[in-house]
Amino acid sequence: MAFSRLDLGDMTRLRVSVKRDPVPMLISLLADIYGDRPQGVPEPWRRLVRGAMSTDAAAVLRPMFVPGTPVLPDCISPLIRPDADRPDPGEHLERIREADPHVLLAELHAIFGEDVPTTWRPVVAAPERWLRGVADVMADTWGAFTPVWNRASELFDREVERIGAAVVRGAPEAVLLGLGSRHHYRDGILHIEDRYPEDFALAERTLAFVPIISSSAPTLCELDRPDLVWLGYAMPGQGRLHSAAATPARTDALGVAIGSARALILRTLTAPATMSDIAGWIGATAPAATYHCRQLEAAGLLTRRRQGSWTEVRRTARGEALVDLFS
Repeated sequence: MAFSRLDLGDMTRLRVSVKRDPVPMLISLLADIYGDRPQGVPEPWRRLVRGAMSTDAAAVLRPMFVPGTPVLPDCISPLIRPDADRPDPGEHLERIREADPHVLLAELHAIFGEDVPTTWRPVVAAPERWLRGVADVMADTWGAFTPVWNRASELFDREVERIGAAVVRGAPEAVLLGLGSRHHYRDGILHIEDRYPEDFALAERTLAFVPIISSSAPTLCELDRPDLVWLGYAMPGQGRLHSAAATPARTDALGVAIGSARALILRTLTAPATMSDIAGWIGATAPAATYHCRQLEAAGLLTRRRQGSWTEVRRTARGEALVDLFS
């Protein structure tokens, strides 16, 4: 799988926000259930959405997800605002219903030329009807998923607190290292799984984190807006939402942020240690321990130095601050 690269620049000047917006969640659900784009949506939630549909969602959504010609038109894409959260997607659904069909057609012709692919021809023939159909599918999905969204309120509060604390303490790497399997951070560069990879620079833009509560491996982001970059990622602890319990139990916040093995390494590294020591701590092979240490070193949380036939590993001041933060 290919990856786009986002150069974050000077990490001490990083501007970060956390956005509660259900629209990326709705698109992730629909891409997984009807678009054959695995996002890690659990089967009970797939059944929940399918059972709520009042229309043929697969037929409506097929053009956006068909292999070879996938397009998510601008009027349907999430519009993450830099200055506000949108906990109710009603405004977005109205934006889709009221979108100018001529703008949609111009966008499709700009992408495909005059010879629009077969799957998109019904949209070209009746763009207003198709836009209403997409809005109806998203409305049905939201109706089914609203109770889950409401139960996630405390998870959102804790995620805002977690990310804010990491940034204030000068350790945003802790957040970047914990974004999931489709994001990889190293040496100031965030690698983001992407079918059409490009290189981007954050520059003076805000980096907005958008926690998604429906999927364990969402692939949603927008990297080319002039005002901000937003990244969709799996909300830590979302598995508890399968239960009707309203209050999630507290978890190991450091483990959620950077992974349980790396959290154990940082916590245990109170004095210089060898790689064999670390492999024993986490019950892993030497190559696996080396991999975890390289990731922590790239984030500035530990150092490794060759000492004859062995490597000395030490926690940095930033690593100590991170352990203190999540203790």
